[in-house]
Amino acid sequence: MVLYIRLLSNDAEDFVLEAAVDDTATFMELHLFIQKSLNYDTSGMASFVITDNEWNRLKEISLIKMNDDDEDVLLMEETTLVQFLREQKQRLLYVFDFFSERAFFIEVFDKKEGVVNVPQLLKLKGDIPVQFAIDDNLPEDTFDSEDEFSEGFEDIDDFDPDSFPDGY
Repeated sequence: MVLYIRLLSNDAEDFVLEAAVDDTATFMELHLFIQKSLNYDTSGMASFVITDNEWNRLKEISLIKMNDDDEDVLLMEETTLVQFLREQKQRLLYVFDFFSERAFFIEVFDKKEGVVNVPQLLKLKGDIPVQFAIDDNLPEDTFDSEDEFSEGFEDIDDFDPDSFPDGY
């Protein structure tokens, strides 16, 4: 089955990416396709979050498990799209910037019989959101001067790592 998906962004209102992807593809294949289509650095952390129709989180599919306690988290390379994307209008998030909690909104907008060997880019328009956003919410006077930022580091050149006791 071929799934037709659409990605939208809160960061760029005119951004749209549409693609055709086989439902037997893994979430890893979809992840790499999105990253390459947007010219993003593929070494960044990312995850998919299956949601309900109102974008409430149901299940996470991650690039890696952050800790051994994440039994509920599935891995992208082990999870196929058909396991979660069976219905037209199915929604999910693609979190591509963990530090700023930014994600694309994805929806399956059509399904058709057939096979697509590799994901196909159908449409890419608008401004592509930057992959990693710098937090603009810091007050302008956070660092009034370079001197204030480097305060406390005046003697860094005199630091001797051998001065630590054994065991450090």
